[in-house]
Parts: sequence; structure tokens; C-alpha cells
Amino acid sequence: MLEDIGALFHGFAVVLQPFNLILMLVGILLGVIIGVLPGLGGANGVAILLPLTFTMPPTSAIIMLSCIYWGALFGGAITSILFNIPGEPWSVATTFDGHPMAQKGQADQALTAAFTSSFVGAFVAVVMITFLAPLWQASRCALARPSFSPSSSSPSPASSAWAAARRSRSSPR
Repeated sequence: MLEDIGALFHGFAVVLQPFNLILMLVGILLGVIIGVLPGLGGANGVAILLPLTFTMPPTSAIIMLSCIYWGALFGGAITSILFNIPGEPWSVATTFDGHPMAQKGQADQALTAAFTSSFVGAFVAVVMITFLAPLWQASRCALARPSFSPSSSSPSPASSAWAAARRSRSSPR
């Protein structure tokens, strides 16, 4: 447990390096630009901007790609609030409250609420994944399918068929 916390703090140290912080900012800005374009979402934005990361260190590339994704999710809220045009399916609910607020002159409050909820949702998701992944991994290993060795007393039908096909190919004709 103590080494897990040490690894977590090492991850924070890597993320908070100046180069990675700049990549976060650039990734979020590019993601917002992608998210504002109707029909392009987080996954498409990551796929389109993937070549930008080819020359980066792997950790920095993953940081930038994840920021592009989260920025694109927020960018979809901008068009939903200001123009009542949801670019992605998950932006539809934003049009119900956001666009009427924008029509009343409260667009800044609606955008702030969308940004805050996007940030809080992403933060809660990352924290949950960080702390629940080891538990899920332990339970997944407990439920793993048993493996059978070739010397098992009861081979599976698939392995028996494979062995029979192998013997028939290797026999001389």
C-alpha cells in the first residue's frame, strides 16, 4: 500500500513538470477547438491530432491526448449553450438549460457551469479509477478462467481438435 502511494506521488511529479503542463494547456485548447466543430467529438479529435504526438515521449503524448479528449467534451457544450446545436449526443442535455440561459443574457454563467461540471466529473472519474483499479484488478484475477496444461487429464474439445488436426498434417501421405 505504501509503495502504491509512492507511485502515485511519482506520477504527480511527472505530470507537474513544466513541459507536461504546457502540453496539457495546448491539448485542452486544441480539444475545445475540436469540440466546437459539430460532429467531431473527443475520439475523433484524438484520432485527428494523434500525429502531433509522434515525436513526444510516451507519457507526454498520453497526457496531451487525454487533455484533447477532455477539452473536446467541454467544447461540445459551447455550441449547445450559445447556438442550441449539440455537436455530440452527450451535449444534448446541455441545450435544455444552457441555451435558455444564454437567451436571457446568462451565457457566461451557463458556460461556467458547464466547465465546472466537466472538470468535477473528470476529476471524480480519475480519482475513482486511481483508487478502485487495484480492487477491480484483484477481483478480476480471482475470477480468471483457469488455464489447462497439455498434461491435463481432461483437455478441452478445442485443444483435442487442434491436436488431431496437427497430427493429420504431420503424417506422411
